[in-house]
Amino acid sequence: MSLKVLHLADIHMGIENYGRLDPDTGLHTRLQDFVGCLSFAVDTALEENVGLVLFSGDAYRTCDPNPTHQREFAAQFCRFSDEGIPVVMVVGNHDNPVSFGKASSIDIFGNLGLRNIRVISRPECVEVETVKGPVQVACLPWPMKSTLLTRDEYKDLPEVEVRQRIEEICTDIIRSFAEQADQSMPCFLMAHITATDAKLAGTERAAVIGHDPTILTSVLANHAFDYVALGHVHRFQDLNPSGNPHIIYPGSIERVDFGEEFEDRGFCLVEYKKKGDTSYRFVQTPARPFVTFDVNIEPEEDPTSAVVKEIKKRNLADAIVRVIYSVQEGRQHLVDLKTIRSELNEAFYVASIVRK
Repeated sequence: MSLKVLHLADIHMGIENYGRLDPDTGLHTRLQDFVGCLSFAVDTALEENVGLVLFSGDAYRTCDPNPTHQREFAAQFCRFSDEGIPVVMVVGNHDNPVSFGKASSIDIFGNLGLRNIRVISRPECVEVETVKGPVQVACLPWPMKSTLLTRDEYKDLPEVEVRQRIEEICTDIIRSFAEQADQSMPCFLMAHITATDAKLAGTERAAVIGHDPTILTSVLANHAFDYVALGHVHRFQDLNPSGNPHIIYPGSIERVDFGEEFEDRGFCLVEYKKKGDTSYRFVQTPARPFVTFDVNIEPEEDPTSAVVKEIKKRNLADAIVRVIYSVQEGRQHLVDLKTIRSELNEAFYVASIVRK
């Protein structure tokens, strides 16, 4: 049995920083960026004849996306349904409402009767029928703290102890999935979590460290799983490069801010051949480039010329750009911002020109 699988996560449709409204469509240009990257992923998957799609959570920026964001996201995922390709989605932290009992932003896909699209909001191992035969997908959505706090024995625990209890519960669930896995068919673990060895992307470092429950990578690296499809961390990485199983964060499909300037964006195409023989390749999306000019102006240099000289070294076509310059006190008036801005005409968007 040879089966190709698309693994993607963290789409975050609705992030609209560093852009403007497109007068021809009425859509925000950054929304068009995210849609373009998602469309590229779907195009690639269809061209590669994937038999299964694993979406590891975080469809939108928030748990209450506006109708435009919902339309654009649904239009792409319905392309899989139209082709009869099964899709399994787990609910991520951005998909989940804060309040216990409320619907997630992607629950609707599981309730519309869309052919072959399944949304998993609670830990569950599902069997999926593909063109190449049945596949098991062990699903662990984002562990909701509010769910735990509805139980009396946890209500008054300190936050650290609540997080530790969540980690223990998730670990037990993953081990249970492994013990119950049917080794006669492929078994993929899909989870929206933070693994202990994960390297965080850009501004995630401040947002995640010390707050998220973390699962030991050794718990995920169980041989019962043929591939571990993770979501939540925006940086592409393989936490078990030796394989058996590969433990993959595909990262997000589009850059969010300058903290991700030097990080590739994309998704993974996975190929299962047989037990112990599963490979993958990372495919980059046409993500919008972010470019920072950090110019240290020497005392003998003309400040404006020094900045312009650095700008001319780079191709700025379609880039989101910021210029940071340092100049001696008393010489800042020599910086001609109008001239510098004119040199940035090729840029998609100028985020800032600031003195350090």
